[in-house]
Amino acid sequence: MPEPVGHVTELFRYPIKSVGGEHLTQTNVTERGLTGDRFWAVEDENGKFGSGKSTRRFRQMNGLLNFRAFSRGETPVLVRPDGTELDAISDEAATILSEHTGKTISVTPERGISHFDEGAIHFITTSALSLLRDKHGSDVDVRRFRPNIVLDTGTQPRHLEADWLGQRLSIGASLVLEVAYLMPRCVMVNMAQHDLGEDNHVLKTISKINPEVCFGAFARVIRTGQIRLGDTAQLI
Repeated sequence: MPEPVGHVTELFRYPIKSVGGEHLTQTNVTERGLTGDRFWAVEDENGKFGSGKSTRRFRQMNGLLNFRAFSRGETPVLVRPDGTELDAISDEAATILSEHTGKTISVTPERGISHFDEGAIHFITTSALSLLRDKHGSDVDVRRFRPNIVLDTGTQPRHLEADWLGQRLSIGASLVLEVAYLMPRCVMVNMAQHDLGEDNHVLKTISKINPEVCFGAFARVIRTGQIRLGDTAQLI
C-alpha cells in the first residue's frame, strides 16, 4: 500500500542556470524536469556555461547569485540586485552581466548540451533541514541548496532522502519520481545570494551528516504530471 510521507510545501524554478529563481504554486513536470527549469544559461565566448564551479562544461562565474530570474512567456526576465527588471536575452542584460562577472557573456537557450549539473529533479525534506539545523546550530535557508521541491515531512531530524534511495514517490494525481542518488554539494551552498549573506560553515556541517558531503537528493521522472503546493507525497 502507498505510504504517505509528506506534502509539497515549496516549489522553485530557476529559468536561468546558476541565477536565483522563482517560487511557484504549480507547474508541469516532463521527463526533463519542471517546465522551463534551467532552460536558459549564462554562456561565455568559449561556450562554457556559468556555474558555481568549473568543470568540462561549466565555468565558475562569481556574482550570478546576486541576480534573480523569473519566467514571462517564453523568455526569462532578469532581476538586478537593485530590483530592476529587464529582458534577460537583451543586449543590456548581457552588458550588465558581463560587467558584474568580469566575463563576456550572454543568456542563451539550451541546445545540444544539457544545462543540468546532475539530474532533472532536486528535492529536499524538512526532516533533513531539521537535522542540518541541529548540526549547524541555526536554521539554514533552503534556498542555499536550490531545490525544485521541498517536501514537508515534519521536524524529526533525519536525512530521509538517504533512506528513500531506489524507491519511488507518487506526488499529487499522477507524478511519479524515483529517488536516484544523493545530491553532492560544493562551496556554492556557502555563497551569498541576493538576500542571503555568506555562510562559510554550511558545507562543513553537511560533511558531518554525510561523509561524501551530500545533502538532499535527485530524482528521475518515471511518470510525468502536474505538481502543486499541498500535493501529498507517498512512497509506492
